[in-house]
Amino acid sequence: MSRTSSPRNLHDPTAVPVLYQEEAPFLTDASSSKTAEKTSLSFTNGLALVIGLQIGSGIFSAPSQVANHTPSPGAAVLVWAFTGILVWTGAASFIELGLAIPKNGGVQEYLREVYGEFSGFMFSWVYLVICKPCANAIIAMVFAENLCMAVLSNGSLAVWEMKVVALTGLLVITIVNCTGNATGAKAANLFLFLKLSAVASIAAIGFLAMATGARGGTEQSKVEWFAKDPDPQRQGMHLWAIAGDSITAVYGALFCYGGWETVSLDVRGGGH
Repeated sequence: MSRTSSPRNLHDPTAVPVLYQEEAPFLTDASSSKTAEKTSLSFTNGLALVIGLQIGSGIFSAPSQVANHTPSPGAAVLVWAFTGILVWTGAASFIELGLAIPKNGGVQEYLREVYGEFSGFMFSWVYLVICKPCANAIIAMVFAENLCMAVLSNGSLAVWEMKVVALTGLLVITIVNCTGNATGAKAANLFLFLKLSAVASIAAIGFLAMATGARGGTEQSKVEWFAKDPDPQRQGMHLWAIAGDSITAVYGALFCYGGWETVSLDVRGGGH
């Protein structure tokens, strides 16, 4: 690296010397692009990340929440359609923001560019201290409950034992992500394959049962698509209680859809 100094007046506070020239190999455009390729998510990695987060713990916990807080199956479908439109508008907005502000950081950078440093700073702390830990805690507990149901004969553990299993799962995922961006991307690809295989197997078993005429499990629902709620207590609910139930159902569906915004956290080298 060559070091050169430009003449300046020592008494002039506005004079800035040129200390370095970008002649070192690690500052060239070629090396910078190679570094970006190694540390950035590819299109496939980003797709695996988003789909893997979409097919997550939400599909095992949110449907029951939506169904329990809606009066009929048709109302539940409308909740899923409404929240899907909300998510689509958010994803479309993030596409435009990602093209206009191609920086790592996602929402933090978008808020910082539009509203200033303070907004980005506050979002970062709220996201790191409140939003993400709470979401991870929910995901970990859902993972622990489903793992225990699949592995154990009685399908349940004590509360503290369930929390230990959840914390162990969080620790494993944390170690995987700490090993590097490439390792995390490979893990996301693996989980995507496993999740798609599980979803495909459920659909295949359903079609097979329909083709063979095999019936079993729960009885067919006697409630029509948009019939009144059969629960007498829910039929006498006040307007505010109905609004609260509807909002709870919407939040459950949005939690199930969550994860589409995470690909914007690392956009280096992404040209499309």
